[in-house]
Amino acid sequence: MTNFKDKVVVVTGSSMGIGKTVVEKLAAKGAKVVLNSRGGTRLQATLEEMLAKGWDVHAVQADVGNLEGCQHIIAETIRHFGRIDLLINNAGVNQRGRLEDTRPEALRLVMDINYLGSLYMTRLALPQLKANQGGVLFISSVAGIHGLPLHGVYSASKMALTALAESLRMELAKMGVYVGIAYVGLTENETGKTIYNGAGEKVPKEDVDIMGLMPIEKVADGIIKMITQQKFKRVFSFLGKLNAILNRISPELVQFILTKAYLKRGW
Repeated sequence: MTNFKDKVVVVTGSSMGIGKTVVEKLAAKGAKVVLNSRGGTRLQATLEEMLAKGWDVHAVQADVGNLEGCQHIIAETIRHFGRIDLLINNAGVNQRGRLEDTRPEALRLVMDINYLGSLYMTRLALPQLKANQGGVLFISSVAGIHGLPLHGVYSASKMALTALAESLRMELAKMGVYVGIAYVGLTENETGKTIYNGAGEKVPKEDVDIMGLMPIEKVADGIIKMITQQKFKRVFSFLGKLNAILNRISPELVQFILTKAYLKRGW
């Protein structure tokens, strides 16, 4: 998809952060974009901000963590714009804590939104994507390359997206539908970004002071470039690429390094 003008794009989880920035860049290129978020206040503020710029955008408040929410997003997009050309499964939540200290509700929440949300949205959008020879992009994480301590369920949810994308790409090989998956690394946080703790409660997420923290703008540009070039997989950030390379060469080495770092920090 080299020309986004008048293409209808759905971006889940797009009231802030990477999703919002991707919407801005697509809308500026002439795309008709559907914004989405679970929360209405921030979503409405983002919508008004973009409408003021003259962009053709529409907002749908819904939770992708349940099938009904996904059905609502797809139905409302078709009602408003009449079609869907591209789906970007960006909605996601993170959770931090040891598995033994994490409540089952928190585990289910992460899998429902990160994995099942992408699965439901993709399944429901497929008839439109096939009819229009469009595309679907999954936003994963470097945690989906090798599991991270204290982020076990998050890592699992992102790894599951790889299997889904790989399988789907083969199933759609002769149908002209683009499938891609982006492994996003450590990214600068927008004010208000939260993460779930072991009890399933939202707590503020702080930027990690580590080499390789990527600006949101750069990540969004990379995502747009992926779609334009029809690239299947891309790993973002220096640390992410290093992780991917080492994991291919020696997963045991990556496991050793991560374990040493985990024990050293006394978590």
